[in-house]
Amino acid sequence: MRVKGSMLMFVVRAIRGGGIENFESLLTDGDRELAAQKILSINWYPFESYKRLLDALVAVVARGDMNVVRQWGRDYGSTILDSIYRSTIVAGSPYRSLKSYEQRFAAFYDFGVVEVNDTGPGTAEVVLRDFDPEWEAIYQLIYGWFERTAELAGARDPQVVFTSRSWTGDPYTSYRISWSA
Repeated sequence: MRVKGSMLMFVVRAIRGGGIENFESLLTDGDRELAAQKILSINWYPFESYKRLLDALVAVVARGDMNVVRQWGRDYGSTILDSIYRSTIVAGSPYRSLKSYEQRFAAFYDFGVVEVNDTGPGTAEVVLRDFDPEWEAIYQLIYGWFERTAELAGARDPQVVFTSRSWTGDPYTSYRISWSA
């Protein structure tokens, strides 16, 4: 299982910014070596290191507060969707912008499946399958990312709610996203 450098860069920058020594006890030697490297957006990196690095940020910087993690998703979504993945946003169509993740997700992770379903005017359901089922932090990060995607596509007052949570025993994680035009 691997993650694209464009996703890892955000986490490594934050670790470096917080002083890698503050995360020492939560990381392996390999994680620390990876965090010291130049991360290239087009390269693939080990998913397990990405997970430990993000978990270290959640523990030390966010102190386990998932609202902070959601905000990180919004912030990083803004950064990356205004640059590398600008083509993801379809102006005036939050649904089509979200739908693009069915294929775009493979640019971030080499495993897992995203399904986006139109559930009526101003609503969509997003389902993540075959991903890391117990890793709540990534699902919270993605929550913020989806919220920001809808906004960038022109949605007013987007609302995201979990409709299932794999980390609590559900077979997959899903979100209902609604918005005003």
